[in-house]
Amino acid sequence: MEGARAKGEWRGRMRQLREALPRERHAGLSRLLCLRLEALLSLLGLGRVAAYAAVRGEADLSGLWELGARRRYFFPRVAGKGLVFHEVEKPARDLRPGEFGIPSPDPRSPAAPPAALDAVLMPGLAFDLAGGRVGSGRGFYDRWAASLGKGGPLLVGVGFSFQLVRDGRLPRSPGDRRVDWVVTDREAVRCLSCRYAPGGGDEHDTMA
Repeated sequence: MEGARAKGEWRGRMRQLREALPRERHAGLSRLLCLRLEALLSLLGLGRVAAYAAVRGEADLSGLWELGARRRYFFPRVAGKGLVFHEVEKPARDLRPGEFGIPSPDPRSPAAPPAALDAVLMPGLAFDLAGGRVGSGRGFYDRWAASLGKGGPLLVGVGFSFQLVRDGRLPRSPGDRRVDWVVTDREAVRCLSCRYAPGGGDEHDTMA
């Protein structure tokens, strides 16, 4: 119960900070974040990427499609209590309002099993250097990631720099899945939990 209460406090705090961003500032930070993401994806050679369509103040990734024209993108669709990712050629054209008002792909479009994805860009309200993530509270990404076991695509947390907690650790629940990287408008951070880190990931790295 204490963990759930603490998560709720983090969600409230970060939502307030995110909603307080002026529109132009939000757009500018989102553009910077897209540049960081593109640099990381290119460096790691990741060509099949699951992204998301921003809602309720999340970082806008639409600039990423223009930067990585040769990359294939997949978007989530809520199916029951889980997520299904579908390939989308043109997000602005092909996404339509789905569950919870989230822009979602046509369920008739090609679906991708986890093995077909190189990376999953995961929105969240707060992240820490150990890969901890506090999401919106519905648990869709955590349930999907938990089904991967120890393998699966690279998990990349996406948020603004103020959403990255540097001192201490975020509260965790048993079913929470840590991310491998966190990318913000200021940096890309390889987390302590990164499964693909040279030498076992015993410290975090930063790409400024």
